[in-house]
Amino acid sequence: MGIESLNAIEITHGVATFIYVIFSILIGIRFLTKYVSLKRKELITVGLAWIFLSSAWWGSSFSFLSIVLFNQPIQGFIFFFIANAFIPVAVVCWIYSFLKIIYPDLIKIGTILILVLSIAYEIILLYFLFQPESTYPLYIGEIKETFYYQPSLLTMLFQVLALLVSAITGFIFSIKSMKSDEPVVKWKGRFLLIAFSAFTIGSLFDALITLDQITIVIVRVILLISSIAYYLGFLLPDQLAEMLREVRK
Repeated sequence: MGIESLNAIEITHGVATFIYVIFSILIGIRFLTKYVSLKRKELITVGLAWIFLSSAWWGSSFSFLSIVLFNQPIQGFIFFFIANAFIPVAVVCWIYSFLKIIYPDLIKIGTILILVLSIAYEIILLYFLFQPESTYPLYIGEIKETFYYQPSLLTMLFQVLALLVSAITGFIFSIKSMKSDEPVVKWKGRFLLIAFSAFTIGSLFDALITLDQITIVIVRVILLISSIAYYLGFLLPDQLAEMLREVRK
């Protein structure tokens, strides 16, 4: 099965998803490299959170890459593992970052609670992943139309929980930043509000609407916007910050 066997929608889906995933990973890596110069520990978990939030699309993205390079999609176990196993890691990293910055007094109990929930999910997920692949549609999900991943009830519930937790805490983070007296912090809050709104909308559209060539591109552009806004919400370049200060005046 090579790329020539894919139809136009599948190619659009594969290319657009791959671009979004690679861009998100690069954004996350940028946070990690910024830690080296800024020595702000929360940048590590902020970066890892964004990298692993994109992991819900890793299965489709890397399966497309595998078809392009090796003329075959990645096998079911690998697809479902990379599409599900890192989402709990993303949630833990984000909650730790959120609590460390906004509610430092709650960081211990909050992180422990989400860590316990995530570990429990990982154990259940791995248990079902090591069952025969014929059971995947019931417990993990199934791959439809080459790249489209339809999750099972178990994986869907955790994905919805992860999205809700990320969105709610992200909105709280944004609103608190926007209430700051410092103009630059206000702008960072606005960018974060855009980031979490766009990510939530893009994720919901991806799950709920029927994707064609146009809607696939639109949804991926929305997700790309969320990545850019997320970066600006934490690492607003000095030159842009000065420009925004002038806008404020």
